[in-house]
Amino acid sequence: MKISKPKIKIYNEKTFLDCINEDDFANCEININKDDISISNVTFDSMIITNINFQSIKLDSVDLLDVIFENCDLSNLNFDHQFLTRVSFVNCKLSGTTFIDATLHDIEFINCIMKYTNFSGSTMNNICIQESDFSSSSFVSTSFKNVLLNNVNLSKSEFIESKMEGLDFSKCDITNTIFSMKSLKGIKISVLQCQNIVGMLGVEVVDE
Repeated sequence: MKISKPKIKIYNEKTFLDCINEDDFANCEININKDDISISNVTFDSMIITNINFQSIKLDSVDLLDVIFENCDLSNLNFDHQFLTRVSFVNCKLSGTTFIDATLHDIEFINCIMKYTNFSGSTMNNICIQESDFSSSSFVSTSFKNVLLNNVNLSKSEFIESKMEGLDFSKCDITNTIFSMKSLKGIKISVLQCQNIVGMLGVEVVDE
């Protein structure tokens, strides 16, 4: 599956405080943390953000366009109703982060910790998720199109009333994962995963 990578232009090194003072969140690299900052109603455009802990940086109504996050902690941030296009999250922590009713297009999650994330109501198109932990996450009324899952922990997650036809779970851990009947339609699983799905439906398999 082809994912459009972030288009990073020529950039200058800045801090978040520099960006706020200049009212400019474009074409830059940020690798210096700054505490107690609030950023709202902006678009991060053509940025490389590395080694930043966002626990003391508040983001409100921030869209992401052509952004690379590396080794960042974005746990418990709110990207609800936002647009994320051509964004890569690499070696990042996003536990408890919410993407409710968000639009995600051409996104990579590589080697990320994503426990308890909430993608309910979101649209996910051209998404690559590899070597990541999405356990106990929520996908309610989520729309999936062209999504690649490779070695993803989805145990104890829930897929309720979601559009997932063609989505391949065969290389994922779906132990104790909850699927609604609508969400099961058209998905792909391995032979070893059949027991999880059958057991969830209340069907008992008897060895003869």
